[in-house]
Amino acid sequence: MLKTGTKYIVVDAREFAPGKSSGIGRVLEGLVDALAESDIVREIILPISFCDTVPLLLKNREKIRILETPYSFFKSEKFITNLTKNGASAFISPYPKLPLFGCHCDAIHTVHDVLDLTHPAYRKRYKVFFDGFRLKRALKKAALTWYDSSWSLQETKKYAGSPGNNHKIRFPGVDKSFNTERQNNEENVLKQYELTSEYILVLGNGSPHKNLGGLLEISDQISKEFVFAGVSKKNQGYWKSRHPRATAKWIDHILEEDLPSIIRGAFCLAQPSTAEGYGYPPLEAMSCGVPAVVSNIPVLVETTGGNALKADPNDNREWIQAFEALEKKDIYQNQLKKGLKWVQPLWGRRGWEGHILDVEELVRRSQK
Repeated sequence: MLKTGTKYIVVDAREFAPGKSSGIGRVLEGLVDALAESDIVREIILPISFCDTVPLLLKNREKIRILETPYSFFKSEKFITNLTKNGASAFISPYPKLPLFGCHCDAIHTVHDVLDLTHPAYRKRYKVFFDGFRLKRALKKAALTWYDSSWSLQETKKYAGSPGNNHKIRFPGVDKSFNTERQNNEENVLKQYELTSEYILVLGNGSPHKNLGGLLEISDQISKEFVFAGVSKKNQGYWKSRHPRATAKWIDHILEEDLPSIIRGAFCLAQPSTAEGYGYPPLEAMSCGVPAVVSNIPVLVETTGGNALKADPNDNREWIQAFEALEKKDIYQNQLKKGLKWVQPLWGRRGWEGHILDVEELVRRSQK
């Protein structure tokens, strides 16, 4: 048990789960790593459902304490509520919600997007009402709401009527493993996934808003192979049934430690989404010295700083033209340089400085 008076931060770490790799997980890993290197508090408590899924970067760290939550949803929520008592300086949620049974300290929650509440493909889910209620309650009760982009802030305001009492836009940092330095085993990593270099890489779970159909429709008009990585078997079936003649390689899961090598082996990265909350893959590609081609939707233009090639998600010709443009060496090198310059302030622990300042302010306030 935690001693009364001990100052610690609780960070909901249930996003770490077997076989799961997500942008939220990468945000969580980078933020906790940066917190552990700061002098804000003596201890960071990570409640997690599966202790063996904690990323290597966070294991055996002096300030980090890992606690396994009960498997049951309601018991898990109650467990986390109890952790916010008796000395907690702050609670941080990587989700747009707070513990179901209340929070007994100042709290920060994170809104990456509200697509699961507003997108036509998802808003008929039975959980929409419940998730919407939790979002609106968190916006009222949290001491701070983090947004990944101004777009996600505006979309939340449209949905909930308010962006929260106190809110800030903070671009998440990019892990330092995403860099231009090729490792000695990169060729073996590519072989492990049956890849040869110079493919067009698409990362993501393959949900409808990822808009993979447009790329599948032009797969026979592009000289390079499309590689769709991170798409579940279920979502693969969804796209294959709609585009049975398309040629592409599908990888349902890439190990976290292999992802930088997979990106560095690509000709470019493509993100044809019709909607996003942030968009980690283009930034990770830029950080690896690989150009990105993204949909010209506001959020991706914002988070890439306009430094990626853009194409209309509903116009296949524009995607063909963008890929063909990158075949020209001068354009390719220019995009590479622009991407590296843009992502530099977001790279490594430096990218989390704004988040750390926010937490430090919250902790100081709780100690007065």
